[in-house]
Amino acid sequence: MKLLVHLHVYYHDQVGYFAEKLRNISGCEWSLFVTMSTPDAGSESVLRSVKPDVVFIRTANVGYDIWPFISVMKSVRLEDYDLVMKLHTKGPSSIAIHHVRLDGYGWRNALTEALLKDEGRFHRILSTFRDRLSTGLLCSDIFLMLPLPWTDEDSLALDKELSRIGLDVRDRHFCVGTMFIARTSCYRFLQEADITEDMFPKEQISHSGGTMAHVYERILSMAPSAYGFRARGLVTRPAVSAWLFTDRSFSALFKNIFSINREGYDRHKVLRVAGLKFRLK
Repeated sequence: MKLLVHLHVYYHDQVGYFAEKLRNISGCEWSLFVTMSTPDAGSESVLRSVKPDVVFIRTANVGYDIWPFISVMKSVRLEDYDLVMKLHTKGPSSIAIHHVRLDGYGWRNALTEALLKDEGRFHRILSTFRDRLSTGLLCSDIFLMLPLPWTDEDSLALDKELSRIGLDVRDRHFCVGTMFIARTSCYRFLQEADITEDMFPKEQISHSGGTMAHVYERILSMAPSAYGFRARGLVTRPAVSAWLFTDRSFSALFKNIFSINREGYDRHKVLRVAGLKFRLK
């Protein structure tokens, strides 16, 4: 299998961390594409020590790490690669997700280590793609979640853009934080659809605000389902993974017993009772 790795560098002081993680890639042919808004000789030297033939691309930090990834996908022959891994530097933050509290660089580290904790982890990922042909995308199970129906980037804006580019997604789970490994064939639409740099914000907004960057954060993870593949979560912390499995199993069971959600392009309310579905006004 041949892998394309895209790393977007905004925080140059994190390059050493990612260089060490990239050293865990082995057992396959791979190429490294690094996008950055400002060139930095130190960063380039560190990354060349890992991958001498690394390709550096200068790009504006438009749409955070989203447009840089799309621009790389548009610039390569996707058929030359089987898999693509998306990585990016990420500032410290505090987040609570699935009852897991992550402070400092915890969010970045959990996303990255799910993919590149060590060589064994990476080799198991390759085996998953070889042996489980239905798998289209893998990321940390902590951050694989469904959209929140009350935010614009999770509902109206998302539905509108999916319709515009003609992407029929069947599963709306997405990776919160957008670090994943996926089959490159799932991103043909990035080359075929009218997706341009000027669609994405140049200003940096730390949290969701309905921008096109946030919409495509979701679309990039949902895309495999449009091509008949599944997104799967990688065990990041065993205790948390066990809790997530139990919680999701019971949530799926009780959803059909009783739930009220918004569905469809017009986000109409739907009541489910004992397996029956009723549209609410």
